[in-house]
Amino acid sequence: MKLALLVACLCFAPSGAAADEIRLANGDRISGQIKGRAGDRLIVATPYAGEVALDWRQVVSISTTQPVEVMLRGAAAPTLGTLQPLYGGGALLVAPDASAAEIALEDIAYLNPEPHRSGLGTSYEGRATLSATYTSGNVESERLYADAELTARARLYRYSLSGKIEQREDPVLGDTSAWLVGGNYDRFLDERRFGYGRTSIEHDEAKDVDRRTALGAGYGVELLDAPAASLSVRGGLDYVVVERFVGPGEEYPAAGWGIKGSLRPKGRKVELFHEQEGFWNLEDTAAVVVRSKTGVRVPLIARINAAAQLNVDWERRPAPGRASTDRTLLLGVDYTW
Repeated sequence: MKLALLVACLCFAPSGAAADEIRLANGDRISGQIKGRAGDRLIVATPYAGEVALDWRQVVSISTTQPVEVMLRGAAAPTLGTLQPLYGGGALLVAPDASAAEIALEDIAYLNPEPHRSGLGTSYEGRATLSATYTSGNVESERLYADAELTARARLYRYSLSGKIEQREDPVLGDTSAWLVGGNYDRFLDERRFGYGRTSIEHDEAKDVDRRTALGAGYGVELLDAPAASLSVRGGLDYVVVERFVGPGEEYPAAGWGIKGSLRPKGRKVELFHEQEGFWNLEDTAAVVVRSKTGVRVPLIARINAAAQLNVDWERRPAPGRASTDRTLLLGVDYTW
C-alpha cells in the first residue's frame, strides 16, 4: 500500500497553531517543525525536546502546514505541484501556495534538501577549534593549538580551505612554531565519484621542515554520505618539495592518499571522526609521510562542542636526529557554523 505525504500551505492552518505532524508505525504522533530528511533520518524540531531524529523506516505519514521542498527518486511524480528535473536524475517538487500534493513515501529521497543536493545552490559549513595540548616526540611541551576549516559544496563541485597553527615553548628547543595550510577542489563526475586537485604547505621547526609543499591530483569516492555516517577516500599523484633548516632539501613524485570519515552513533549527537593524508615517495619507497587526526566532539551549547583529539604525524625517514612520530593530544572547544 502506498503511503502519502500531504503538503499544504500556511494559509490552511489556523493562526498560531501551525505545526507539522509525523505518525509512526507504533501509533505515536510527533508534532513540531520538519527540518529535513537525509539518509534514514527525519529531523524534526519540537518545542519540548529540541531537534529529534526519527527513523524514516518507521514513518507512516506526514502532514505539514509549511511550504516543503521534496526531492524525488527517479521518475516519481506527485498528483499536484511542479517538478524541476535535477542533475543526476530525480526531481525537486515545490508545492504551490494554494495546492496540495500527494507522494508515495518510498519515492522521497530528501525533504528540504540542502542546496548542494538539489543543485539549486551551494552549502557552506565551517569549524574552528582552540585547544590546550600536550606533545611527545620531537617536542615535549605544553602549548596552544588552533585550527579552522571552511567547506563549500555544490552539486558539481566541492572546495575546502583549512589551516592550523601551534606556538610552543620547549625547555630544550626554545620557542618553536608549526603551521599547515591546505586547499582542496573536488569535481563530481556523478553523485559519489569525483576528481580532485589539492595543495598544502607545512612549516615545522621541530621536524627541521622550513617548507614542505605538496601539489597533486587524483580520483576519489564518497563511500558514505549521510548524517549518521560519512566516509570518503581519495588517491592520486603528488609532487612534494621539502626545504629544511639544517639538512639537505629534497623533491620527489609521490603516491598520495586521503581518508575522511565521521560517525554519529544511533540516537546521539556525539561525533567520532578521523582524517588522514599521506605521501609515499616513488623514487625512494622507504620514505613515507603520514598526517592524521582522530577524535570526538560532544555538544555543549548551541554550536559549541567539547573536543578531544589526537594528532599523529609520522615520517618513516625523518630528518637526522629527529623522532619519526609526533603525537599531540588536544583538549578544547570547537565552534561550528
